[in-house]
Amino acid sequence: MDSAFFRFLGPELAHALCGVRFDSAFCPAPGFWTLPFSPPVRIDPKCDEPVFRFLLLRIHAQRGALFLSSVKPANPAIPPVKAMWLRKRLRGRKVAGAFFDWRRRRLALELSPGEGRYLILSCENDPALAAELPGDFSAAGGWDNASDALADSDAPRSLRRALEREEPEDRDRFLETFLTGVSRGFFLAESPLAESPLPWPVGRQSRRFDSALDAARMHGEQAYFAELVPVDDAPKKAEARRVKRGGHLDADQRRLEGLIAQHAFGEAIAANLSGLDPREKYKPLELDHPELGPLAIPLDASLTILQNMERFFRKAAKGRRGLVHVARLRQEVEAGGEPPRRPEQSGRAAQPGRSTGGGSQREKGGRSGKGAPPALHRYRTSDGFLVLRGKNGAANHRLLTELSSPFDYWFHAKDCPGAHVILKRDSPGQQVPGRSLEEAAVLAALASGQAGEARATVLCAQVREVRTIKGAPMGQVRLDTSATLTVAMDATLEDRLGLP
Repeated sequence: MDSAFFRFLGPELAHALCGVRFDSAFCPAPGFWTLPFSPPVRIDPKCDEPVFRFLLLRIHAQRGALFLSSVKPANPAIPPVKAMWLRKRLRGRKVAGAFFDWRRRRLALELSPGEGRYLILSCENDPALAAELPGDFSAAGGWDNASDALADSDAPRSLRRALEREEPEDRDRFLETFLTGVSRGFFLAESPLAESPLPWPVGRQSRRFDSALDAARMHGEQAYFAELVPVDDAPKKAEARRVKRGGHLDADQRRLEGLIAQHAFGEAIAANLSGLDPREKYKPLELDHPELGPLAIPLDASLTILQNMERFFRKAAKGRRGLVHVARLRQEVEAGGEPPRRPEQSGRAAQPGRSTGGGSQREKGGRSGKGAPPALHRYRTSDGFLVLRGKNGAANHRLLTELSSPFDYWFHAKDCPGAHVILKRDSPGQQVPGRSLEEAAVLAALASGQAGEARATVLCAQVREVRTIKGAPMGQVRLDTSATLTVAMDATLEDRLGLP
């Protein structure tokens, strides 16, 4: 976030947050912070815009963000220690006032009595409580005229560039207007992932906002949520698993080939058995093989020579049988599959208001617990959106509770058994084309009781509107609100959109 833009964002945030109380503190990932507060605020009471309940902070030298949001980011099951520390000291404290240091992109919120008088928020450091404001905390600009600002290498680069674009006789007036907090609007480039909002036009094409809070929210949703979403590294993980399993199979093949090679030891004993006592126990000795010549035979001195011969033949037969299985497993790995550890028995898919097959924490034929990968089908829509579909009740549950963000889209066939389907979004404001929504709805219908119909009716809602029911079987949910999509079925869609 640019410090010149922070000159205007700081006062607007201070005005919006004055009087609220912080409810908690969360750290969804290193460098990402969520501070819930109440009561919720509305930027413009005259507009029918969403109310904001969360102050979101992303710490980054170039892509830092501080903005109000109506969406709570997903949090880890076990909160970090620093989040617990701040939560204990922040909960229930009221914002009595605010100060900002725009050149260092810092906002200090004065709190009601408690440990630390000020909550200091910065785009460069984690939130901190302080008894006093830092000595270098200042909202002043520090320049008497435009020439001083242009000569100051510590002045924001965006401000110096803006001054250079002005006519020399207009630069002092431009700087004075900026320092007094007057702006003609706030502008965001068409590629918000690359640029911060600025209090003047950005390039040839830019979007204008009347409020710095609105511009910060539009930019912040991309800088925060898009970066917080885990990278889709499943193909890399699948390739790593394939290579690892291939290595295990190579080791198994070498071991089995070593067993097969012992057949020659048995043949050498059989060829020389007439000159040996079958009941005698021999130490390792050298015998001539009819084709291979002299061989050092690793005899087991606790067994008779006849028993040793039979042992070598049994091991060789075991090796040949094992190679057949290794060849089959290798074909499965090279085809993109994984050698099964045990037969799979998938339960029935989840359905709102019903239990799923088995209703057990342990999946039939699979591992249990959060450490086990969920059983999911993966797809990529025609517009590039990732879609996940649960294979069983536990996968449906984890899909909702662990693998989705509140602003992702959820799909489920209406009034019949089916699977939960999630369409992933990068941020709350990301638009999803109708084609991708329909494709996700068809994928949900194909894994439901409507699979054989020409058209299907599918429920659609944001994940935040879908609630799991405490104590109910996995996959059973209730909806706060939802929409209904009627889609034409396409039996080829799974094959066309499926990912490895």
